[in-house]
Amino acid sequence: MNEVDFSKVGLKMKQLRSERGITQEQVAKDLNCTVPFVSNVENNRAKLNLRVLLYYSKLCNVSVDTILDAGRDIPPLDEKEHQLNDEMLNVFRGFSVTEKEKIIKMLRIWQEK
Repeated sequence: MNEVDFSKVGLKMKQLRSERGITQEQVAKDLNCTVPFVSNVENNRAKLNLRVLLYYSKLCNVSVDTILDAGRDIPPLDEKEHQLNDEMLNVFRGFSVTEKEKIIKMLRIWQEK
């Protein structure tokens, strides 16, 4: 499993927030925390917690993977790939365990072709 560089994750969160014209003040208000805390998370001076990660994901309308992938040494997926992955997961959740196993088996066979 790849380690996550949280300094890059924080920068990605800052970039996503800024691109949407959202201020650190608004984030702090929504999270009921201080602006310095938001700044510290975005600049890797405070530990990122799940609540903050999920908030940024929802706020910026991106998957948690989109944010975390910024800190991994793997080629990043573009937003369309993330959307397709999210859609596949949502569809996949509607199947039973047995159906999921069959689908995975079929996909692996298809992938080998």
